[in-house]
Amino acid sequence: MSLAAAQASQSIDWVDLTMGLAGGLALFLLGMGQITVALKAVAGDRLRTVLARLSSNRLMGALTGSVTTAIIQSSSVSTVLVVGFVSASLLSVTQAASVIIGANLGTTVTAQVIALDVTEYALGLLAFGAIVSAVARRRQALGEVGATVVGLGFVFLGLDLMSEAMAPLGSYQPFLDLVASSSSPLVGLALGAAFTGLVQSSSATTGIVIVMGASGLLDLETGIAVILGANIGTSVTAMLAAIGKSRDSWRAALVHVLVNVLGALVWIAFIGTLADLASWFAGEDNTGSATPQQFANAHTLFNLANTIVFLALLQPLVALTDKLVPDRVGSRSVAAATPAFLDPDLIETPVLALEVTRRELLRLGLRVREMFVQSVPAAMSGSRRELQAVAAIDDEINALHTEVVMYLREVSRRDLSSGQRDEFLRLLQVASELEHLANLVVSSVIEPGIRRIDEVVQVSAATRDTMHRLHKAVISTLDDALEALGTGDPEAAARVAESKSGFHELEGATTEHLAERLTAPAPQRAAAYSIEIALVEGLRRVHQSCRRIAKVARHLEYGIQPIES
Repeated sequence: MSLAAAQASQSIDWVDLTMGLAGGLALFLLGMGQITVALKAVAGDRLRTVLARLSSNRLMGALTGSVTTAIIQSSSVSTVLVVGFVSASLLSVTQAASVIIGANLGTTVTAQVIALDVTEYALGLLAFGAIVSAVARRRQALGEVGATVVGLGFVFLGLDLMSEAMAPLGSYQPFLDLVASSSSPLVGLALGAAFTGLVQSSSATTGIVIVMGASGLLDLETGIAVILGANIGTSVTAMLAAIGKSRDSWRAALVHVLVNVLGALVWIAFIGTLADLASWFAGEDNTGSATPQQFANAHTLFNLANTIVFLALLQPLVALTDKLVPDRVGSRSVAAATPAFLDPDLIETPVLALEVTRRELLRLGLRVREMFVQSVPAAMSGSRRELQAVAAIDDEINALHTEVVMYLREVSRRDLSSGQRDEFLRLLQVASELEHLANLVVSSVIEPGIRRIDEVVQVSAATRDTMHRLHKAVISTLDDALEALGTGDPEAAARVAESKSGFHELEGATTEHLAERLTAPAPQRAAAYSIEIALVEGLRRVHQSCRRIAKVARHLEYGIQPIES
C-alpha cells in the first residue's frame, strides 16, 4: 500500500461511514414507505375506479400501471397488488401483464425527483409536512398529504446522510481501485440485482447510485448497469407474492420477471449507447463525471423503451408464461369451505380488500343457493341421507362465513374512510344474512323434512306441485338478490323489492291449498299439515332474508366488474 493510500485509509472513520450509510438508507426506506402508505390512502377509492376502467386495451393497462406506481412510488407494491388482483380474479393475466409493464415506467418519477438535488431542503420539507399534518386534524386527505411531504423529507435527508458518509471514499485509493477493477457491466448488473433483492426497493438502489455518481465514485456506464440490475431485483417481490396463489398469479409474477430480466440483459449490450442518449438529453457529454440527471435519464429511457417493446409483444409474452408455468403450480382446487378470493396481501389496501370480500360473499351466496335449491324437494320426498347431505352444506357455509368475518375484522383495523367503514358494515351485514339464510334452510326446511320421515307422512303430488311453485319463486328472488350483490344491478335489487306482493299471493294460495287438504280423507292429515305449513313459513322467512340482502347490496360500492380473459 502506498503512503498516500495509507494516509487516506487512516483518515476514514469506518464506524462513522458505516453508520452514516446504514442510517441514511434506513431514513430513505422509511420515507419511501411513508410516502407509499400515505399516497395509497389519498388514492383511496379511486383505485376502484381505475381498475374499473381497465379492459383488454394494453395501452390503458400500461398507463394505469405507470400512473399508479408514480402515485404510490413503488413498483413492488404495484406488482404485489396486481398479483393479488389476478389471484382474486379481479384481473386476467393479459390485463395484469400490461399493468406490470407500465409499472416500471412509473418508478422513473422517483429517480427524476432525486436527480433534482434538493437534499438541502430536507429539513424544510420535514417541518412543512409536520405542520400540515398538525393543522389537518380530522381532515384525513390533508393529513395524508402532510405525511407524504414528511416522507419526502426523510428520503432527501437519507440521501444527504449517505452522500456525506461516502464522501471520504472519493480519496480512498483502494476503494477507487476496487471500483475500477469491477466496472464490468455484468458485475454492476449482479450487484444492483442483489442489493435491490435485499432491501426490496429499486428506488433505494437508484438513489445510492445517483449519490455515488455525484460524489465521483461511479462512472455513468457502471451506474447504469447497477440500475438495470435493480430492475431485476424487484422481481423477487413479485415471485414471493405469488407463493401459495393460483397458476395465473404465478404467470403474472413471471411476466414481471421476464420483462425485467430480458429488458436488462438486452440493454447491457447497448449500455454505451444508453449512456450517450442519457447525456444528450441532459445537455451534457459523456466524457466528464456522471451527473444525477444522466442517471435519471438513463433510468427513464430504458424503462420507456422496454414498455413500448413489451407492450407490442404482449400476447407472445403472456403465451410464453402459459408454457413456462405448468398446470400443477398453484392450480389445486379450492375447497368449498376455503376462501377463493380473500387475499391477505390486499388487506393493506382496504378499497380492494372490500371488493374481494364482496366477491367471496357472492361465492358464499351461490353455495347457499345450491343448498336451498336441493332442500325443498328433499324435504318433501327425499330420504334421510339426502336431507343430511343438504344439511352438511351448512357446515361449509359456517366455516366460510367465519373466514369472511375474520378477514373483514383485519380490514376494519386499517385506517378506513367513512365510505369504506360504511361498506365494511354492509358487507358484514350481508355475511350475517347469508349465514342466517343457511341456518333457516336447516331449521325451517330440513328439520320439517326429517319430521316427515320420522312421522311417516306422505306429501301428495298436488301439494308438491303447489310447494314447487312457491319454492321456484323464492329461488328467483334469491337469484336477483345475488345478482344485485355481485354486479350492483339496481334493476335486480328493484325486482327483489317488487317480488313481495307476488310472493304473498303465492303464499296465500299455498296456505289455502293446505287448509283444503286438511279436510281430505287421508292418514296423518294433521301431522302432514303441520309439516307442510312449517315449510311455507320457512320459505317466507327465506324470502324475507333475500329482500334484506338485496336492500343492503343496493348501497354497496361497485366498480371492478368481472374480467374478460
